[in-house]
Amino acid sequence: MAESNNHVSHDKPNTNEEKEEDNEQTSVDSESQEEEEELESEYDSDDGGESEDSDEEDMEEEPKLRYRRVGAGVRNLLEKDAASALRVSDKFVALGTHWGAVHVLDFEGNVIKTFQKHSATVNDISIDDAGEFVASASDDGKVYIYSLYTNEIQYFNYRRPVKALALDPEFARKSTRQFVSGGMAEQLIMNEKGWLGHKDVILHANEGPIYSIQWRGNFIAWANDEGVKMYDTTTNLRITYIDRPEGSPRADLYKCRMSWKNDSTLLIAWADTVKVAVVKEKPRHLQQQGQPIHYVEIISMFQTDYIVSGIAPFNDTLLLLGYIIDDDEHALDADTQDPKLQRKKRAVRPELHIINDDNEEISADVLALHGFEHYQANDYVLEFLDEEDMFYVLGPKDLVAARPRDQDDHIEWLMDHERYGDALQAARDAELYHGGSRRFDVGEIGQTYLNWLVEHKDYEDAAKNCSGVLGNDRTMWEDWVFRFVELGELKAIAPYIPVKDPQLSSTLYEIVLAWFLKSDHQALRSTIHKWPRPLYSLSNVIVAVEDYLLKDKDNEILLECLADLYTYNNQPDKAIEYNLRLRRPNAFELIQEYNMFDAVKDKAVLLMEFDQHLFENEREEAENGVGNGVGNKGSPKYLKKPTQMPAVQMLVKNTEAIPPNKVVPQLRSHRQFLHVYLDALFDRDRHIGYEFHDIQVELYADFDYPKLLDFLRASHYVSLEKAYSVCERKDFVPEMVFILGRMGDNKKALMLIIERLGDVQRAIDFAKEQKDDDLWEDLLTYSMDKPKFIRGLLENVGTDIEPLRLIKRIPDGLEIPGLKEALLKILQDYNLQMSLHEGCEKILVSDSVFLADRMYRTQKRGINCSQDMLCSICDELVFDNTNLDDFPNSILFFCRHAYHERCLLDKDEADNASAATTTTPKNAIHPGTLSTKINHSALLKSTRDIGCPLCREHAAGGNAFVNRMKSQRRGGSNGKTISPGTGSIRSLGVVH
Repeated sequence: MAESNNHVSHDKPNTNEEKEEDNEQTSVDSESQEEEEELESEYDSDDGGESEDSDEEDMEEEPKLRYRRVGAGVRNLLEKDAASALRVSDKFVALGTHWGAVHVLDFEGNVIKTFQKHSATVNDISIDDAGEFVASASDDGKVYIYSLYTNEIQYFNYRRPVKALALDPEFARKSTRQFVSGGMAEQLIMNEKGWLGHKDVILHANEGPIYSIQWRGNFIAWANDEGVKMYDTTTNLRITYIDRPEGSPRADLYKCRMSWKNDSTLLIAWADTVKVAVVKEKPRHLQQQGQPIHYVEIISMFQTDYIVSGIAPFNDTLLLLGYIIDDDEHALDADTQDPKLQRKKRAVRPELHIINDDNEEISADVLALHGFEHYQANDYVLEFLDEEDMFYVLGPKDLVAARPRDQDDHIEWLMDHERYGDALQAARDAELYHGGSRRFDVGEIGQTYLNWLVEHKDYEDAAKNCSGVLGNDRTMWEDWVFRFVELGELKAIAPYIPVKDPQLSSTLYEIVLAWFLKSDHQALRSTIHKWPRPLYSLSNVIVAVEDYLLKDKDNEILLECLADLYTYNNQPDKAIEYNLRLRRPNAFELIQEYNMFDAVKDKAVLLMEFDQHLFENEREEAENGVGNGVGNKGSPKYLKKPTQMPAVQMLVKNTEAIPPNKVVPQLRSHRQFLHVYLDALFDRDRHIGYEFHDIQVELYADFDYPKLLDFLRASHYVSLEKAYSVCERKDFVPEMVFILGRMGDNKKALMLIIERLGDVQRAIDFAKEQKDDDLWEDLLTYSMDKPKFIRGLLENVGTDIEPLRLIKRIPDGLEIPGLKEALLKILQDYNLQMSLHEGCEKILVSDSVFLADRMYRTQKRGINCSQDMLCSICDELVFDNTNLDDFPNSILFFCRHAYHERCLLDKDEADNASAATTTTPKNAIHPGTLSTKINHSALLKSTRDIGCPLCREHAAGGNAFVNRMKSQRRGGSNGKTISPGTGSIRSLGVVH
């Protein structure tokens, strides 16, 4: 059991040493950056056992962690002493040495406190969760517990070397002040404070020395020669036993390494075997009193090809510190008799390996620790700070800190490996998603990338990346463009030169065009088309191109450039010359857009030749099956006609600017072009160019005979005599027949049809068109001895000729093929005609009866009248029952328009009608009775055609009559106003 002693130290221990360390701290800090760079360079260097090719392949993969050597006070400490133990909390780092010292450091390596209490190697250090107490165990058999915020120091003497200890995580908060320790005494001892002081309780014993203890929450895990065991502090029961892997080397040579990933997951590494154990609670129905309520399940286990000197969790992966022996050295020959070779096996640099959930290695980093070749696996310690993903690797003479690489580290690694494109993208992503890089500027990386691409002569990629790197910086753009000019690679950057935001100087754009003029004409043409006009001086470029064209007059590309430049410079009259020489289709658009008809009105032949060129190209494409509108190969189904080509269409659509009398003289020597032009002109308007219709007859006869007859039918300006002469010379019988018909010589025309054509149907059609009975008589007379004509006439008799008239004139005994069928057809047509006549007659009678009945019902019905109806002429009341004798007669139509009789009829006619229907005897019929009204209405309808003036005027499209009558009546009115009244109404209705 241990001897314990609690005392309070009133003097600060090792004051002189702390002062010396403080004095040296400044110089150590100044060297920390150099040490970090040294570690990175050593990390990047070759280990000496691999080929150069494999080393290059390894460097292709970026490490997952960034390393730095903890300097400051640590360097001076380890120059005089050797580290043996390490523990990390979220506030500080505790370092133990072989001389028995415990140093409390900050994360930069500066010494905060030093405790020199042990007389032998410090084997283990423990820190409570609050970071207020630090405990150390040593080979001197003592355990010290130091309070960092008071002068209290406790020690416990167990008289045998103590290899491991662990403070209660709640040591600072609990009054029991528990801790567990173990070592060469082969006992796991828990010490706790009670009423009578500290007491030790042996939790486990007699299974070999204890080299490792880990306490997390309620669980304590420890390792001895037999394996790993776990203890539950809530039930005071041991809950599991995990045996040491079979075939493992001696436990004292390769001690067990353990760490808690969380409150229920324990990571175990023993020699080359790794296990992951999870503590789980038993189901309630399986829990028994006096038995553990938890059990442990191994969820993962694998072996490595190295000795594991430390294990820690890293996010969802495992971080293993690997210890590797150099088996290739001659010193490893165990059978050698040479004493010089019988020495320890030499170790190589330790490595940090990251293992994923599938137990696959995803990263391996070589650590450059000082004196690594002389160390054993137990000399290394791996500690971690889970909250910040910080890891510390301790060697006897070195302390290295590792942390996950951030965005800046990633960019730096890419830059170091000349992967500037990836570095630039990473910097942009950092700027977009993470607020930017703290150490790198996107612009500087971009400039470096461009310079690197140019140095490697990758000009295309350099030009492509200029837009993203240079942005809107005009000065930088100009510098880089001039640099490409100097390199002779202007073609690469030309497509990417900005024309807006920023817009560069006009001189630069002209330099680019001049360079293209000398080296690449196609690039010159495409650049002129692409760049906006105000970027450069059009006049300067035109002069340069014209000077160069003198050396190569037939250069079509330069001709195109000049045509476009003149167009851009608002000189269409000069541009059109080059466009026509190049036979560019847009020439016609330019002519119409800039109204350059005066410039081309004397170039009719050139325009028509242009059309001919386009037409031949389209026909060739059609024959080869590559045209836009071609159906089958060689079939120009949708080929444009010559009259539809752009030049001739432009001429015929703009006859006011280019009159036909200017075009025709130019084309007289090119009859084919003249025909195309006049044909297109006639299609557009038959009356324009009428004076050239006589010429067109000859042109149609020579070049387009099928359209000649249609032209003769449509034109009214053709000289019939000249046309007949042409047709007679060409022996065009159908056209001669038509012209003779137009001239009135029907008999001669008919004889031509009969004698020259022998076409009975055409003769019949001609007779029908002329509607001349004498012509029919001539046709009948001529046909009587020709059975073929007789049969044709029989088949076409109808309204133009009576069948009997034809049949009676047929000679007796004349044999006519198909006579029976022709006669049957005549009878059938006659029957059909009679049937249609009878049907039409029945329909007509039925419709007449129906309409007469409807008219009778319509005229029989009454008309709804109102007291306030006004005369449509004088706008006075139509009805008034207050003064029946003096009130005039009224006429009301079915359209409900009402009139005074005196307004609608002349005064004499109205007086005569009233007198004729008025009787003077006492027993005479009252003028207001129905009989009187009917008689009066009948008299009016019999004497004149009376109807509603408004409706007639409206049907005629005006109202002049009503307005005129209103003016006359108002002019002759005596001003008397008739008031409406009630009672009988004297009125007269007339049906219209």
